[in-house]
Amino acid sequence: MLGTLKMLPIALILAGAGYAYHTTVVGQKNLAIAQLEKNNVILKENTIKLETAFETAEKARVQSEQNLQKQLKVIGELGEKNNAMQQEMDNYLSIFKRHDLTRLAKAKPGLIQPRINKGTKEVFRAIEEASKEVQNADSN
Repeated sequence: MLGTLKMLPIALILAGAGYAYHTTVVGQKNLAIAQLEKNNVILKENTIKLETAFETAEKARVQSEQNLQKQLKVIGELGEKNNAMQQEMDNYLSIFKRHDLTRLAKAKPGLIQPRINKGTKEVFRAIEEASKEVQNADSN
């Protein structure tokens, strides 16, 4: 019994030291768990923000693709009109190349001048229409 009494203070000191160690370790683990839970909440919030940003970017990308398709369509139409106008201009220039209008205008000014004025008026009207189409395409 005497040996047990001598061992009792040592056992109490060891038990106290074990309890203090246990409390310290558990406290550290609880702090680590709290920090991990806080990080988890922050990560979930960031995930929601990223998903929202991704959806917004996706909508913007789709809108940009639609705008690109519209622009390509308008450019194609303008290219076709430009080709038609170029062909028409080439036809008119070939007429000028085949006829000596300067000599004819000097010889018969009353015959040539009204035709030239009428043709010039039509060309300017066509240019105005084409300019309106380009301006409307730019504003859309």
